[in-house]
Amino acid sequence: MISNKIQKTLISPVKVPEENSFNFLRLVCCLIVIYEHCVVLSGADFPCYDLRGIAVKVFFILSGFWVTQSFLKSDSIKEYAIKRCKKILPQYWMVVLVCALGLAAFSVLPLREYFCNSVFYKYLAANILTLNFIQPNLPGVFEGLALNGSVNGSLWTIKIEIGFYILLPFIVFAVKRLREKFNGGGYECIVLAALYVLSVLYEVFMPIVTENTSLPSSLNNQLPAFISYFAGGMIFAFCGEKLFSKLKIVFLPCLAILVLLNVFKIPFVSALLVPVCLAVCVMFLGLNLKIIADIGQKADYSYSLYLVHYPLAMCLVLLGVFEKMPGFSIFGVLGTSFLCAYMLESFQRKFFGIKRSGEAVK
Repeated sequence: MISNKIQKTLISPVKVPEENSFNFLRLVCCLIVIYEHCVVLSGADFPCYDLRGIAVKVFFILSGFWVTQSFLKSDSIKEYAIKRCKKILPQYWMVVLVCALGLAAFSVLPLREYFCNSVFYKYLAANILTLNFIQPNLPGVFEGLALNGSVNGSLWTIKIEIGFYILLPFIVFAVKRLREKFNGGGYECIVLAALYVLSVLYEVFMPIVTENTSLPSSLNNQLPAFISYFAGGMIFAFCGEKLFSKLKIVFLPCLAILVLLNVFKIPFVSALLVPVCLAVCVMFLGLNLKIIADIGQKADYSYSLYLVHYPLAMCLVLLGVFEKMPGFSIFGVLGTSFLCAYMLESFQRKFFGIKRSGEAVK
């Protein structure tokens, strides 16, 4: 067990100003994902800049920072594990269960045949375990729609998050042992740099491997490909007080690099530079957008919105609402998503005593 001594003496959480805009950034990224999913799923004639991939990577950077902070403040791995499970799993399981039961109304199969179908139980089992790639569909639901009629195409990131939660204690333990053995600091940079390089190599070469072998392409988007983004947030959790003051110096160069790499797409260079440059920009904006720091402080619905919007959009596509009123439909998805998110947050507060609001503040 990694004792509390690690957090208190060897690795201490950094102090973050209470007035910050990290929850606002999370909310903006969530709205980007919702909007672009609505456009892609419906085929509506609205601009789509494929920013949802960047938005998801921002989520990973923020998790790298805040979850590491949470771990460093925990007295034990058990306490840390309980906190993470209570924050992420209740709402996730509720969405999986409600979709499995409620979407029976949208199935082309009779109710008896729907609930007796083995695919229904395979969906429940796989998705409860966050292995949604095993069975992303429900029997007779959303057949013929975009992206193979997946019930909730957003859930693939949850297993990535949970994988990082499991990996994090081992990373901290490695840093601790190096500091103890060599009686010094800075080893977190060595550990994270090694993970960063391995992640970049995975991101670059795994698509080549899957393209030229019988391995599934789903391997391209697994945890190893995104460790570089988590590491980008983690380094600020370990050394933030030394790095925060330098953000103003490196923000504009990093932003320029991101813009250039978006124009001139060079796979290896992008994989190498985008995570660190994006992490710098996210941390700078989160700490310095003081004018909008109050947004998302009292109630952060971004996680709940992320969980519920996809099946809601698919329902409106199936009902033909997007085809008749595409603009209204996007606002309809947003409105119903906020309503469902509020209900999920209320459920979590009542039965688990946890609010997601303020996680990026405390």
